[in-house]
Amino acid sequence: MQRNRTRKLVSAGAIGCSTALMWSDVAITWWSNFLNFAMRVNSTATQSVLDNRPSGDADLHAVMWGFCALLIAYALNWRDVWRATAGLFVWTVFVELAQPWFTEMRSRQLSDLIGNCFGILLIAISVEVIAKVRARR
Repeated sequence: MQRNRTRKLVSAGAIGCSTALMWSDVAITWWSNFLNFAMRVNSTATQSVLDNRPSGDADLHAVMWGFCALLIAYALNWRDVWRATAGLFVWTVFVELAQPWFTEMRSRQLSDLIGNCFGILLIAISVEVIAKVRARR
């Protein structure tokens, strides 16, 4: 029981940290630095991928909120994952809409919401597939 509570606290902490990053100017700076590092280290392997990535930081949104969804899936029973990930998506919509209240650098963007949805949906579908495969065994 203690382990499950710890998992829930970790996932709530990750959601809180992701929210704080989305409401600050730090996230885009870190992501830009990471992408620049990837280009410097192995530009032949990363150039084509980075040239085809979406503009803005929708990929960062997909990674961050997908990671939060993964932590939620790890903390909850698989039957509750769809409800929890739906709640997480509603939260990300609020976070996106509230961004201009907390930062001047960031603004509301549909591409960011699509990134949020993609990251969360990818994890929710993966959890469902894993549950179905385990049920057949």
